[in-house]
This record gives sequence, C-alpha cells and structure tokens, in this order.
Amino acid sequence: MSKVPELKPQDVGTPVPVDPKVPVDNYTYDYIIVGGGTAGSVLASRLSEDPSVTVLVVEQGPVADTWASRVPVISGNPYRSGTVAGTWWAQPMPQVDGRALQVMRGEALGGTSRINALLYTRGVSGEYNRWKELGCEGWAFEDLEPYFAKSENTLSRAATNCRSKKGPWANRHYPSSPYKIMRIVTKAISEANITPVEDLNDPSTPAAAVGALDAIIDRRSYRASTNRAFLPAKVTLERKARLKICTNTLVLRLDVAREDDGSLRATGVHFEATNPRSAARTFYARARREIVLSAGALGSPQILMLSGIGPKEHLHEKGVPVVLDMPAVGSFLQDHMSVPLTYQVPMAHSLHQLENSTLSVIKAATSYLLTGRGILSSPFQTVTSWVPSRLLDDESRVVANDPAELDASIPSNLPDIELMPIANNCTDADIPGKGIFSLLPTLIRPKSQGSVRLATSNPRARPDVDLGFFTDGKDYIPLRKGVRLALRVAEDARKHGAPLQDLIVPDGTSDEEIDRFIRRNLRDSFHYTSTCRMGAQAYGERPSVVDVKLKVHGVHGLRVCDTSVFPEVLGTHTMAPAVAVAEKCADMMKAALKS
Repeated sequence: MSKVPELKPQDVGTPVPVDPKVPVDNYTYDYIIVGGGTAGSVLASRLSEDPSVTVLVVEQGPVADTWASRVPVISGNPYRSGTVAGTWWAQPMPQVDGRALQVMRGEALGGTSRINALLYTRGVSGEYNRWKELGCEGWAFEDLEPYFAKSENTLSRAATNCRSKKGPWANRHYPSSPYKIMRIVTKAISEANITPVEDLNDPSTPAAAVGALDAIIDRRSYRASTNRAFLPAKVTLERKARLKICTNTLVLRLDVAREDDGSLRATGVHFEATNPRSAARTFYARARREIVLSAGALGSPQILMLSGIGPKEHLHEKGVPVVLDMPAVGSFLQDHMSVPLTYQVPMAHSLHQLENSTLSVIKAATSYLLTGRGILSSPFQTVTSWVPSRLLDDESRVVANDPAELDASIPSNLPDIELMPIANNCTDADIPGKGIFSLLPTLIRPKSQGSVRLATSNPRARPDVDLGFFTDGKDYIPLRKGVRLALRVAEDARKHGAPLQDLIVPDGTSDEEIDRFIRRNLRDSFHYTSTCRMGAQAYGERPSVVDVKLKVHGVHGLRVCDTSVFPEVLGTHTMAPAVAVAEKCADMMKAALKS
C-alpha cells in the first residue's frame, strides 16, 4: 500500500546558523504552510496543483494513517490508545466556580478532522452575511457557497444547486440511527415546533430546524479526514518533487525582516524535530512568495507571538522581542459552551454497549468488516437541531408570530442554541457500567470571549488558554432556555416510550438552580475561533489580525488560514467552514501569483 512520503527537518531545511555557501534554492519554496491540519491539508493540495509551484508543509504531528484512525467510531474517541489528539488544561475560570476545562486539538496531518465527531455542517446563510456586516467584504454566504461546493462530494444526496458531487471530500447523511431511541427523541424535538428538514445544509433551512446530519464518511465507510481527501498517497507521490510534507516537526518562530522602505516581510521559518531527543539541530526554510499559518486557533496566535507579533506588553513580559505590536493576536477567543443532561438507558440504546458487551463488539466489528455498516460505521451523533432562543416561550416551544422571524439568511434571526441528542456520555468524566444517553444544549453564539497567550517563550510549552466562558453574564439567558428545552424534550420523549432515567440533570427549574447546574457541568466544544480574526484594520473599534484576503496587517508575505480568522464564532460545527475558508484562500493566493 502506498504511503504519504514523510520528510524530516534536515530533508527540507538548512541547518542554523545558515551556511552562506549553501545555495539558497536548496531550502527555498514558493509557499510554506505552517500546519497541515484541517485547513492546511486543503491549502497544500490546491496550491500544489500548479506544477510550477513548490510547497512545503511543516506539521507538528505524524501522518499516522492507521486502520483505527479511519474507522468512524474508533477514531472519534480522543481518549483511546494511539489517538492523535493533543490535550492540555485551560486556565481556571473564576466566573465558573474556578473550574478548569481541557482543550483539545488534532496533532497530525489532517488536524482535528482526524479526531472530531465527523459532522459536515455549513451553518445557515445568515452566519456569513453577518461576516459581511462586520466589514468582511467578499465573505457573505453567496461568496462562500461556491467554495463549499468545490470541495464536496455528497454520496447520499442528489446533486443540486447547493450540494455537489464533484469535489474530493466525501460526506453522507444518516436518516436512521443505530439506536431506536433516537427516532423518539427526534419526534419530541419536533413537537417543540422545531421544523423537521431533509437537509440541514440547504440554505433555505429555517432558523429553527431539526434533521439528520451529514458526516465525512467515504464509500468505504472510512473517516474522510482532510488529509485523506486532499492529500492522499496518490496525490502526494505524484507531486513529491514540488510538494514536501515535513512531519513530526515543531515550528519555533517565523523570520520577519525589515525591508529598505521600513516595511515588514515574513521571509522564512525556523523549525526542529518535535521529539526533543531528535532536536539537536534547528533548521531554516525560506519562502519565495508567502508563508501561511494554518496551525489552528490555538497554534497560529502562539506562533505569531513567538515571532514577536502580538500584544507588546505580553511579549515584553515573556521576554520576546517585539517586532509588531498587534493587540488582536490571541485575543477574542470563542468556543461553543455545552451543558450535557445525562440519562441512563438500556445498553441497546447506547454506544456504551461496546464497552460492556463482548458480543456487541463482535457483532459490530463483523458488520463493519463485511458490509461497512453498523455502529462502527456511523458517527456518534446523527441528528441535531438549531433554535433561536428568543423564540422559545415559557413552555419551551418555538413561537414565531411572523414567518420572517425564521428566515435564517438574516443575521438578526440566527439560531443561538443547538440541541444535540447523542447516544453517548457527553460529560467530562467516565460513568462506567451504564448505558448513557445525552441531551446536549449548546450556546452556539456566545458573547463571552477568552484568549490565547504564551505560557513562556519556549515554543515547546503549550499556550495558556483562557476560554473566558461567562465573562459576559448575558450568556446565561439563552443557555438557560437551552437547558429548559432539553428538559422538555426528555419529558415528551418519555411520554412516547423513551426509556430515559434521570442521571445528571438540574435539581430544579429556577434560574438559580439551572445556573448552578450549568456551572457544574459546563464543557467546551473544541470549536475554537477568532484569535487571528479577520477585519478591516489592525487597531480601532474592531481590531483584527488579518484583512479580507487573510493577509496579516502590516506584514508582507504572511497570511493566516484556519478557524482563527473567523470574525466571530459561527453557530455551527466549524470543520466545513474551515475547509471553505481554505478553498477561498487558495484561490486568492493563485490570483495573486498571476497578478
């Protein structure tokens, strides 16, 4: 079986200090992409389509394209042995009873698309029209829709004006769940006046909707992570003369030079082996045209700050020489806040049957290996619902006095709650020996913001992450409504025969009791965004890091392309939007090459 060729730092760079006798062309590339994750894999694939262009990808983790990493259910467990998930503790949050939560990202080629819940969600069209309202011209839904279509290959839906079968990235939907309870719970959600829809990714979807999700699973029932879709072995082997993929390699900092006219230009990258026992030498590679940071919303701001680009007071504190004072770097972090309501169910209604029954494992493995079907072939979550909390009445029903209030193309109508029914334990602690079903109300349009900052000037140290949950107390208002909606859905599902027994639910329904439950059970969703956000200016009323072409303000030859550029967090799962951003970024870079 062919494999993606993995290179080492010494294969792609020159040792530091740079020997002037070594020809510069030996370590120079047209483009250097820092991070081969969800967006970086797409960008590398698209840029290297041009046979006249050379591309270097520097990825912190390995390729590690194992069988287990392709099986949907196995790969989606970030706590399993052999996972490529990187986890560490965020800062304690005084406003959430001092709790500290774990942050997580994928550290391998393909990034978090290797370990996430596989969900392909674009979000309603008003999300991107909101970006345009924030001053990001060229980023409205009509601008991004062609890029969603460019990458997509929908396997189980018909090709339409909004769904494509021509792209390299497969997805399919699951109208029926492996768990019978899901049908009952979905019916209960719809009884709260939340409209059942056939395709949640259709731009005509209303602001309050429930339906079957699309998941990145290919024809062989494997996870279609972006490395496998955009950088498969066949492609990387065909392009190995011009596309270099350097794995297990840590970027230390960017080289940013002052030009004769006083302007700044990013010229190269310093890096070494991720394994400290193999990091005796540091290496350098030079970019002829551009460097692109695609290290994610936690990694990209860290690299900018290590390179002297960031809030000057913070850089001084950490002993990093200031190259460019840019307060927005690492600021404005956002993530979705989730609060699982947990119920005990019979094992047959829960994914946990695989942990508690050898027979269930044998049946699931046999079905998957012989037919590509069964529990192992489907995502943890097959159904979701979106709701604007402002439309929920005292009985947790959606009430729209005017149909226009449900027009999701209008930014003021955006849903702010996602209610996810999941046949799995969604708390941050194990609950052994029980079948678990979760209802997961999630605040998808939080007002609260956090930050990413350097822990030290050592590039090997994980950055300090302050999730900032409830730094704006107004976030309690919609999240309370989400919890009450979940309680209503559970009660209605029981009336229809769902065997839900309360396990971890609020003690009561007053604001104080629900708020206390929220603080005790709050978890993050790993949908980190906006730490290098896009905007018209670096300073002023809405400071930003990159412009609408994703170029870093004040630094030539440097862009950022990942979820960190989102002007604000989207009310949807962030993987498909990250790929669309990468597709658009690649086109903008190709256009710049021709100009």
